[in-house]
Amino acid sequence: MHNIDVLTRHQATAIDTRSKQVTTRDLEKNRDLTLGYDKLIIATGAQPTVPPLPGITLENIFTLRTVNDALKIKLCVDSGRVKNAVIVGGGLIGLEMAENLALRGIKVTVVELLDQILPPLDKDMAQLVQKHVMENGVEVVTSDGVKSFEGNSDGAVTTVITGRQQLPADMVILSIGIKPNTKLAQEAGIETGTSGAIKVNKRMETNIPDVYAVGDCAESIHLVTGKPAWIPLGSTAAKMGRVAAINATGGNDSFQGVLGTLIVKVFELNVGKVGLSEREAMKEGFEVESAIVPAGDKSHYYPETKDIIIKLIADKTTKKLLGAEIVGEGMVDKRIDIIATALTFGATVDQISKLDLAYAPPYAMSMDAIIVAANVLGNKLEGKTVGILPSKVAERCDRSEDFVLLDVRTEMEYKGGHIKGSKHIPLDKLSSRTHELDRSKEIVTYCRAGLRAAHAYRILKNAGFHNVKYMDGSILAWSYGLEK
Repeated sequence: MHNIDVLTRHQATAIDTRSKQVTTRDLEKNRDLTLGYDKLIIATGAQPTVPPLPGITLENIFTLRTVNDALKIKLCVDSGRVKNAVIVGGGLIGLEMAENLALRGIKVTVVELLDQILPPLDKDMAQLVQKHVMENGVEVVTSDGVKSFEGNSDGAVTTVITGRQQLPADMVILSIGIKPNTKLAQEAGIETGTSGAIKVNKRMETNIPDVYAVGDCAESIHLVTGKPAWIPLGSTAAKMGRVAAINATGGNDSFQGVLGTLIVKVFELNVGKVGLSEREAMKEGFEVESAIVPAGDKSHYYPETKDIIIKLIADKTTKKLLGAEIVGEGMVDKRIDIIATALTFGATVDQISKLDLAYAPPYAMSMDAIIVAANVLGNKLEGKTVGILPSKVAERCDRSEDFVLLDVRTEMEYKGGHIKGSKHIPLDKLSSRTHELDRSKEIVTYCRAGLRAAHAYRILKNAGFHNVKYMDGSILAWSYGLEK
């Protein structure tokens, strides 16, 4: 319709940038074809990482990158012979596959070499997702790597051997990452960047005149750090393609960069991230302050309101926001997109707290969850409150440190499940019972979501207690188990 020739089943085998020609191989007729070009756009994408492990060539070990990969996996599942599946890698695609296989009645085990699933997220947020995944019947193994695969006499996989155990497997999905497909470009003298992907400028031009690169094979700039980054996502590829097309046909456009904005559905949870995680920000040399804040995605009295848990990360010196991670059953995508917009324009936490966002009970609280989270983080940045992340509290409990963990919820809530070793004084009784607390010890308050813990913090500070903190996110952000 648009007078475009599309050559399927043709493989590009060489690029001659001097003569401006591309050599292709017709895979059906087994012959070469040379195509001349005025402008060339390389969009060779990425390829899955397949480790050279013993048994890797056994049947029913799959990668998931193409439509054909998906069809092969579906055919295997539809055979009815798959009772146990092992997914190697706990990233986005690995968890999406875990959900879909579990919903087909298959026993699924996810094996992740790192000490957490969802590596782009901070561990404290990833653990909330891991807890949910396990509650849905998926076994999760972290800090353990696959060593080899064993099969039967028919050459099909039967067992996955890890560093610590043997797992039965009628199917294996390799989801351990991808790498940019740059071999063809490099052989033509096209430069790659520090990430290993093709180096481009904002016009998507490579170091060779009239040659562009886009998509998963191309590098970009991270808008927060200003450094080269390779974050392969479909949304990024589409925008890069438009810019290259405009410039290759005589126009003038630019691609400014990426924030690594991502979102994934994992069973009933929506999981999103944008910008830098706390771990990444610290690695980049920022002095970081963060806050974990649960909030409703709608007004609390509106039907079907769901909790979301927001983690905001900011630079202490400038108060500029650096990133966000959001997990919950409620509307996560809307809040991630708000933060993506704010990060693009370099907003501070104070500016985010003043955004004029849409409000009506079916859509948000009167102060949207993002504004609430920004206010909480702003209080910490200004020294009005001192918080501590649940992960830090858990570490201190594991070390048996001597501090008071104060639960300020109601008696019924406390009996329903509390953190081991905590002392209980309901918030409405705290002012009259401060004499029960040891002023020489550090006191960390917690409740269900953090609001009452912050109130308790203020009551104790006003009563002359100096060493007080409140636990960010409180029970909703606590993924370490409760005592009844």
